[in-house]
Amino acid sequence: MKGGAVRIGIEAPDGVLIHRDEVLARITEENRKATGTSRDRVEGETVIPPQTGGSSMKTFDTRRFGKIPVEDERVIVFPDGLLGFPSSRRFVLLETAENGFFYWLQSIDDPSLAFVVIDPVLLVPDYKSRLVLPEWDRDFFEPEGPSTLHAMAIVTFPEGDDARATANLQGPLLVRESDRLGRQVVLAESDAWLRMPVFPPEDRSGGAS
Repeated sequence: MKGGAVRIGIEAPDGVLIHRDEVLARITEENRKATGTSRDRVEGETVIPPQTGGSSMKTFDTRRFGKIPVEDERVIVFPDGLLGFPSSRRFVLLETAENGFFYWLQSIDDPSLAFVVIDPVLLVPDYKSRLVLPEWDRDFFEPEGPSTLHAMAIVTFPEGDDARATANLQGPLLVRESDRLGRQVVLAESDAWLRMPVFPPEDRSGGAS
């Protein structure tokens, strides 16, 4: 105890994942807020993945993009779902006219669920080198480490003020490229990354351009 604060230490077996409830709640809430992003908040047309001639093509209905063709090798699987959306496990990444900056991560389990995502390295250049994964997540991604994983951060656009868009770097989506398996990781000690500004103040012109 120190003043009016109480700190509690927890000893747990290796591999047991422990996070403060408020951290999980904040990231879950950020995920839910991000689902309200409409298609026109990201400039330009969305690019549907081109067909490569494989025999594994399926068509899925989506609320924002209509019917989209998806090949099995383009599907990203999150076995645990995302925070707040445990039943949505399969997603496909769609390019936008702002290719290399914004992408749509569309669920193929829930036609209405899609997130705008960004590579967190664009906002924090040494982001991957600063990631310290809990043992639970390290075991999931073995043999690959943070530096070799594909990282995405979910973007939230405040209503009526796209220039103040933020990216959730505290709860990144990490994907192992070899088998396209992913997980939303919770970085409990990086609270400052929960709402990282996408546009620096000097770049805020009132739109996501």
